[in-house]
Amino acid sequence: MAEHVLEMRNVTKRFPGVTALDGVCLAVRPGEIHALVGENGAGKSTLMKILAGAQPMDGGEILLDGMPVHIRTPHDAQALGISMIHQEFNLVPRLSVAENMFLGRLPSRGTPRRVDWRRAYAGAGDVLARIGAEIDPRRPVGELSIAQRQMVEIAKALTVNARILVMDEPSATLTDHELRALFRLIRELRRQDIAVVYISHRLEELFEIADRVTVMRDGAWVGTHDVCDLTREDVIQKMVGRELANEYPVSPRPRGPERLRVEGLSRPGAFEDVSFTLHAGEILGLTGLVGAGRTEVARAVFGADRAARGAVFLDGAPARIRSPRDAVRLGVALLTEDRKGQGLVLNMSVRENVTLSNLGALGPGPLLLPGREREPAARLSEELQVKTPSIEQAVRFLSGGNQQKVVLAKWLFTGARVLIFDEPTRGIDVGAKAEIYRLIDRLAAGGAALLVISSELPEILGICDRILVMHEGRLRGELPREGTTQEDIMRLATGG
Repeated sequence: MAEHVLEMRNVTKRFPGVTALDGVCLAVRPGEIHALVGENGAGKSTLMKILAGAQPMDGGEILLDGMPVHIRTPHDAQALGISMIHQEFNLVPRLSVAENMFLGRLPSRGTPRRVDWRRAYAGAGDVLARIGAEIDPRRPVGELSIAQRQMVEIAKALTVNARILVMDEPSATLTDHELRALFRLIRELRRQDIAVVYISHRLEELFEIADRVTVMRDGAWVGTHDVCDLTREDVIQKMVGRELANEYPVSPRPRGPERLRVEGLSRPGAFEDVSFTLHAGEILGLTGLVGAGRTEVARAVFGADRAARGAVFLDGAPARIRSPRDAVRLGVALLTEDRKGQGLVLNMSVRENVTLSNLGALGPGPLLLPGREREPAARLSEELQVKTPSIEQAVRFLSGGNQQKVVLAKWLFTGARVLIFDEPTRGIDVGAKAEIYRLIDRLAAGGAALLVISSELPEILGICDRILVMHEGRLRGELPREGTTQEDIMRLATGG
């Protein structure tokens, strides 16, 4: 029996003007949880798309159980027992769990051929039971939680007898409780001798779940190591090619006057009686489990959703914020957690996105002249160090970290003094995260008031001056940065 169930040797991939992969190697053992890490643009996704048959390679070879194979299409990969679970699930919400699991392959009987629903539901139930998922195969996928949909994706992969399962950012939208369940499931797959390639930007997960880790940088293979032989700092250094000092920078800054005060804000079914203050030069953290009401509070303060009760004060004066337009006019900005869906117009250029929220500042008249947009867009792009060939580049081609900088530039162009960041580093690699943290710290040092919502507790503890914790729509407590641990936060977040 071959030592490795999968080997990718000297894989090369070129796009016009760019070498995406330059002789990359990956070797995965049977029943191994193998982490694949690297910054955005390192080539991880391209390598996995080649393995899954979504893209052809220009050079190199792929071996399964020591034998060369040719993977030209996703069907080829599936036939060889290779399945990939993308960060954005490939499920049809209106169809049942069983229909999704056997989509295009539903069992049939009789003449003319009809779907054999009894076999479909029984087969789906057997596979779900195999991974310990208590989900009704008849239930529509649209009614399931994110964690349950992920289980359905895994079960779907097992219906084609997957031996190698690629999981791309599986934890991006999971609560801590759901993450624990996912890890139990992955360990069960390992016991069944299924190899898992695990891609994640959350490095702390790798040390909990992975056996080995392969690091990529700039389209090249850096190395493969046993996880037990590395520290988090080792992995970061290999990913970015340098030591990442002061990952969470904190500038000395005095707390200024009160900028924002929220009193008794309530929206039945979402949150109740939320009150807090936010000062100039302060970074206030807001955390809790997913579904605790954090985003809903931010949307109400910004005017995206109407609160039933309560009041908002800006600089000590009552503020009537009935819409996002009112919020922008009063100097409040919201950087949403869904930057692609709600923060940017992906087909528009950097220039157009930066100026989109404050077109009135570009001069009078009904016509918008691109020349008026160029100066502020170029200035803010340079100030925030947006990596783009040109401000005319469509933002869909930028990395996640640079897209987030464009969103921030857009709000800085409005002159916002109160900035609400909702999951500011979701889906961003460790190097880009450090840049976003430095920008947040710099804004606070310049006198802005910042509310940061995050599910990542190291992030909350690393950058925030004070921490508010929510549980089931209510604030459970306030904690200082100094002396607070992740366990302290989780105790409040779970209702303690």
